[in-house]
Amino acid sequence: MLKKAHFNPSDFDSPASYKKRLHLLGKIAGIGDWSLTFATNSVIWSDYLYEFYELERNFDCSALFQNTGFYSDAEKSKMHALMERVQTTHTEYTETFKIVMRDGRIKWHTTTLYPELDAQGNLSGLYGILHNITAQKQLEQNNSKEHFLYKHVLDRLPAELIVFNQQGQHIYTNHAAINRRKTRSQLSDNHRKLHNDLESWIPAAAASGKDVIKECIANKRPVTVEEIAPGPDGTEQTHLITLYPLLNENGDTEYLVGHGMDITAKKQNELELQRMAYVAEKTNGIVMVTDPDRKIIWINHSFERILGYRSEEVIGRNPASFLQGPETSTETIQEIARSLQTTGTFSGEILNYTKNGEKIWLYLNIAAVYDDSGKLINYVAVENDITLIKKAEQRLQMAMEKERELNRFKTQFVNLASHQFRTPLATIRSSIDLLDLKMESADPTLAPYFVDYFQKHKAIMTEETVRMTELMENILDIGRMDEGRIELSKKKQHFKQFMDAFVQSNVEPGGQHRRLNYQFKAPDKVIDIDEILLRNVLRNVVSNAFKYSEGKPPPELTVMLHENTYQITIKDHGIGIPEKDQPFLFQSFFRASNARIFPGTGLGLMIAKRLILLHGGDINCESEVGKGCTVTIQCT
Repeated sequence: MLKKAHFNPSDFDSPASYKKRLHLLGKIAGIGDWSLTFATNSVIWSDYLYEFYELERNFDCSALFQNTGFYSDAEKSKMHALMERVQTTHTEYTETFKIVMRDGRIKWHTTTLYPELDAQGNLSGLYGILHNITAQKQLEQNNSKEHFLYKHVLDRLPAELIVFNQQGQHIYTNHAAINRRKTRSQLSDNHRKLHNDLESWIPAAAASGKDVIKECIANKRPVTVEEIAPGPDGTEQTHLITLYPLLNENGDTEYLVGHGMDITAKKQNELELQRMAYVAEKTNGIVMVTDPDRKIIWINHSFERILGYRSEEVIGRNPASFLQGPETSTETIQEIARSLQTTGTFSGEILNYTKNGEKIWLYLNIAAVYDDSGKLINYVAVENDITLIKKAEQRLQMAMEKERELNRFKTQFVNLASHQFRTPLATIRSSIDLLDLKMESADPTLAPYFVDYFQKHKAIMTEETVRMTELMENILDIGRMDEGRIELSKKKQHFKQFMDAFVQSNVEPGGQHRRLNYQFKAPDKVIDIDEILLRNVLRNVVSNAFKYSEGKPPPELTVMLHENTYQITIKDHGIGIPEKDQPFLFQSFFRASNARIFPGTGLGLMIAKRLILLHGGDINCESEVGKGCTVTIQCT
């Protein structure tokens, strides 16, 4: 605030000169004045005040506060307080005020009030001078905003920033540098005062003392030091700190700016790259690095050794331009481009060519490499020579094709032989039946021993003929399954009705003529089954149960329902199956080591297994030597 002695208006020049001067001042300096007379309570303004408030000349000046909204309540109170202070002390005072125009613009002014005294020294009014300081205020605010913006940006830089004078005293430090020093437990929250502490801010410079500053000042070039220290989590971190000289208009160093950056990750990446490069050089596989345009920028020794190209021959070239050839798959080339564009990776095999024109199969693993901002910087390809594997696959494919051809020939031969065997077998059975009829009508005086001899050998022929017929039928079934000519013909049927009919028709073919011990312990349901196929499966299992339990209690057939699946269990009390033989039960022509005294072909269980799988079910077997065998068939 300004204070001045008493002011007497009579000391001014003539009114005309006074008015002229104020008019010029108002235009040039943005100054206007006004006068308040207490006796008449009248206010007089100079011309500039009408321009400042942007009011018409007929405006009642005394109604400024009442009829306009320029001043807020706080500004009005401040003006009233100023007027009261001048009236009380008879001394001039100055205050700064802010007004808001009708369109929202802000204006600033200072008002200086002087007391007006009469001849007796009594207060007769107030005289005020208004100075428009809007431009000055805006400039100050802009400077303040700009200063705040710069400070805001610098304080929030992730890199450390410190400004030193020529004596090594720091005069500005951003938040990153403060936090870094706090990490070293050397800085408190209020530690920003000026003092000589270059070494405390940049410990790496302490080794050479002031030489770092001297070198930077003298050479007028940046000086870089590297600092290794524990980080906040106790792990070792590396910081790169560079001192830059700031030169004045004479070219002399005026300030030093320290710029620090955490390069721990970069150091680790460099170390990792060195390790990877070492591994890449030592690996037997091809390693290749290209730029984003897929032009080669680095290859390892295996590339040269396997493909025959030297480094200087391929650097800067697209590998597709010299590795691919006439038999390289166009579809694979297109798939590589599509995959790299969509996912940035590709894995697969491709036929390429070496420098001398030899075909080589490579398995590729290509990956795109991006920087922290997500920009593509490289492609890395690791390629392995799989030529021998591909040749082996081709030989295997040829062998498999030959095997399939042999199997087709074998199946055709078996089918032909089986059909051809049917006719003589039928003829033999007919002849046996004719001989049997002839013996019944023969001379009753024939010797009994001859009749017994005939009957014995007739039974042997009948049994062997039946066994040969069953073998032919089994072989024909296998042929039909191999050729895929067995088709399911499922129909809906009550499962209990089907099982009852099967058990009723299956009696031990010879010996005791035993019947199955049958129990249906499940709710009856209508399900889709192929009667012929399922009956064949059951007949193969049941015939084994009878055959290998001769002289024992009859086999047990039990039907249960578990998780909506019928389980048919056939349990016999026969010789059982050795544990070592059980893994091979469902293989063709396999017979248990203790079953060879019984007639059989070793095809029954194998056929049953394949048929029930075709039906959508399964079969398994549990057994113990001397305690029989339990076969479970699952039928959905």
